[in-house]
Amino acid sequence: MANDMKPGDIRKFKKGTGNAAVLAIGVWAARHSQSGPIQIHITGTEKFHTTVTSDPDSERYHRTLFRDLRRLLIEQNCWSFGEEGAETEVKEVAV
Repeated sequence: MANDMKPGDIRKFKKGTGNAAVLAIGVWAARHSQSGPIQIHITGTEKFHTTVTSDPDSERYHRTLFRDLRRLLIEQNCWSFGEEGAETEVKEVAV
């Protein structure tokens, strides 16, 4: 099929006064141990793979990116962790 996408596919498009790129990425969630945090994996080109987590103590923590990718996975029926990660839906208020 001519419209098949796979991680790493890149296209150019016009945005504003210059060109921009569209990068097809693969996104999935996994837990590396039974009690460990959920990591959302993001992969694209051969040299592009990273993770984001909802664990505020992790250097990989990014609340809004995790939230948005979790929403995407839920909408696509690719989230198997129930309500886990839902805490990222609410911004913490400093006391």
